[in-house]
This record gives sequence, C-alpha cells and structure tokens, in this order.
Amino acid sequence: MSSAPLVEDILNLEPDETMEAHILQGFHYRTIEALQNYLNLSQVEMANALGVSRQTLIRNLKAKKHHLSAQLSDQLYRVARITRRAVEVFDQRDAAARWLKHPNPALGSRPPLHLLKTDAGAEKVAELLGRIEFGVYS
Repeated sequence: MSSAPLVEDILNLEPDETMEAHILQGFHYRTIEALQNYLNLSQVEMANALGVSRQTLIRNLKAKKHHLSAQLSDQLYRVARITRRAVEVFDQRDAAARWLKHPNPALGSRPPLHLLKTDAGAEKVAELLGRIEFGVYS
C-alpha cells in the first residue's frame, strides 16, 4: 500500500476503495496537525470537530505513532470532506473556515464544525452547504 495521504490528498479525493484502505490503515498523525493548520483551528476546536477530548488529541499527537486509529482517521476524513465542500461553496479557505466555526441559525445556532462528530451531523452540514451553493435561503 502506498504512503498515507496528507491533508491535500484527503481534501481532494472522493471516497473509494483506496481511501477506505487508508482510513482502515490509519492516517499519519501529522494529518491532524495539517488539517488543524489548514482551518486555523485551536486544539480544542479540532478535538471538538473530531469528537474527542483535547487530552486524547494531544496524546495522539505526542505519541507520534505513525498511524491514527481507523476510527479517528474516519472522523478526520469526515472533517476534511466537509472542509473541501465548504471551500468549493465559498471559493476560499478562509471564508470556509470562518463559516465552519461560526454558529449557524439553520443548524440550531451551532457551528457546523460541532456537528461533524457524527455522520448524521455531517449530512446536515453538507445539505446546508448545498442550499447555500444554489442560493436557497438558509
């Protein structure tokens, strides 16, 4: 199997058998830092988006194991997939990052990042991005 993808790879790939294999193998621990930096997130914001405690996030980063668990890799891919979609809709990374962090009335006044802990929440965010893209009042 080829080396684990980095944040740019995760942001640009569609779900397929190769990505599934990478998720099951576990992304490289640096992918968390890369996505965190890409979105300009604090450790608390990144941990919240992944649905883990800040301590768990720090432990994963300090352990410097080469690969994350499949579960954490799957959560990281979910955040990256929604990030990619937000960048497509807003045409720039900074605008997308601001939108992801800002409370949104259409999401119960919760920031989109807070809903990415679950697949159901990610679907709500993706649906909202679709409505925004097509100019439907949201």
